[in-house]
Amino acid sequence: MKNLSRILSELANHASWDGYGLLNHAIMKAVQAQPMPVNMDQLCEQLVGVGDKHNPQTIYRSMARAVDDIWANPKSRPLLKEYYHRELVEKPTLDSFICALARYLWEQEAAPDLYEIIFDQVSEKYGIISHIGDPKIWAAFPAITADKVLVEQIVSFLCDKEIPPEIFKNFYLSGGLLCDPE
Repeated sequence: MKNLSRILSELANHASWDGYGLLNHAIMKAVQAQPMPVNMDQLCEQLVGVGDKHNPQTIYRSMARAVDDIWANPKSRPLLKEYYHRELVEKPTLDSFICALARYLWEQEAAPDLYEIIFDQVSEKYGIISHIGDPKIWAAFPAITADKVLVEQIVSFLCDKEIPPEIFKNFYLSGGLLCDPE
């Protein structure tokens, strides 16, 4: 899942503006409220005291200027299309921007990990299952090793590097994954 601060810096024209910090806080609160949309008045009230802003209307205007700045950046259009799941022809409102990014991040969190650890009770060893395409289809690579920490490291590496399951499958089947010298 993409990091919110990285998303905002990729979209920004002037990332040092204080509206971006407020946007970050607002979107994180909106992610927690998913799948329900947030009430902007309440959200701005919750952000009172963040940074040097103490007025909800000032907070709203500051975040709206950041969205204006994002729209003014032509490099942001492909990213906005990804987050909105459609081409935008008009500048997004602050409300829709917060809701779209919150929904995008929430959907990313809800997506299953590409690889997960399994335990084979018969062999008493840990293995890996891989999510391939449809959320209900998994490929199993059971009984790799009894060392859970090692399997956790392998899974972490596979997920961090976003290794496609097909490559891992070929590596596993070719005997390239040797964990237990038994």
